[in-house]
Amino acid sequence: MRGRNVLVAGGTGLVGSALTRRLDGLGAQVLSSCHDRPPPFLAQHYRRFDFTELADCLDATRGIDDVFICAAQTFGAAVMHEHPESVVLPNVRIGAGLLEACRRNRVARVLLVSSSTVYQEASHPIAEDELDLNQAPYPLYAAVGWVNRYLEQLAGFYATRHGLRIAIVRPTNVYGPFDRFEDGKSHVLPALIKRALSREDPFVVWGDGTAVRDFVYVEDLVDDLLALLDRAPTGEPLNLANGTPHSIRDAVSAVLRACDHSVMPRYDRTKPDAIPYRMLDTTKADAILGRRRRTTLRAGIEATVRWYRTTREARAA
Repeated sequence: MRGRNVLVAGGTGLVGSALTRRLDGLGAQVLSSCHDRPPPFLAQHYRRFDFTELADCLDATRGIDDVFICAAQTFGAAVMHEHPESVVLPNVRIGAGLLEACRRNRVARVLLVSSSTVYQEASHPIAEDELDLNQAPYPLYAAVGWVNRYLEQLAGFYATRHGLRIAIVRPTNVYGPFDRFEDGKSHVLPALIKRALSREDPFVVWGDGTAVRDFVYVEDLVDDLLALLDRAPTGEPLNLANGTPHSIRDAVSAVLRACDHSVMPRYDRTKPDAIPYRMLDTTKADAILGRRRRTTLRAGIEATVRWYRTTREARAA
C-alpha cells in the first residue's frame, strides 16, 4: 500500500478508524472521511464529506487508487426494532453514490464492507452461496439486510458491466476500540461495556442469553480486508469471521469480568431477542488467506474496555 492514494469512506467508524491507522503505518497516502463524528486521531488525513450527496462522492474519489467503503449510518437493536426504516434511504444513497463515483473516476480497486445481516435465518454456519434472495433476512435486521443485499448486487453489476475490481466482504459482529458507545447507536458489546462500567445494578439483558454469535476483533478484520483487496477484487462476496461461537451469556460474563463489575445479570425474556444463531462458513476466505491469527473474545473485550476507560477519562479531564 506504500505510496498509493487510498480513501477510507467512513473513517471515524469502528472499521474505518482502524483502517486509517493501519494504512498510515503502511505508508499509504490516506484520505479518510468524517461526517458527524470528529476525527479520532491523525486529523491531517480527514476531510468532512456527506456521501448521501453524489457530488461529495465524486470529490472524495477523484485521484484515488483504492477505496474502502465502510461508510454507513448504523443503529443499535432498540432503534432497529422501533424504526428500522431509518437505515434505508441514507445507506442506499451512500453505497450507490460511492460505487458510481468509483466508476466515473476510474478507481483501480474497491472493497465494500457488507454484513452478515444479508443472510436468512440458519441453524448452521452459512456459506456465501447459501444466501437465498427468496427468503427474507431475519426480521429484526430486515431493513439493513435488504439494503446490503441491494448494494452487493449493485457492486456485482459494476464489476461485470464496467470491470470495476471490487472485493465484497460479509463480516460477523465486529467490535473493538473506536466502536460507537452512544445510546441508541451502540451494538451489543459496547452497550454492555458502557453499562458495566457505569455499575448498573440490576444488570438487565434483553432476551434469554442463549443466542449464538461470532465476534471478530476489528484488528483481525483489518488484516483480512487489506489482504482481500489485493487477492480477491472479483465481485464475489466472502464471509469473514473469528470462527468461534459464543452465546450472549458468554459475552456478558466476559464484559462483567473485564469491567470488574460483580453483579448477577438478569435476562428479560419479555424483550425482543436477536436472531438465535448466526455463524458463517469461512471456507472460501480461508482458502485465499490461509491460517490467520485471531484474538480471543476475552482478550478483545479487555482491550476494548481499556481503550474506552482511557477515552472516557480523557474526556472527563
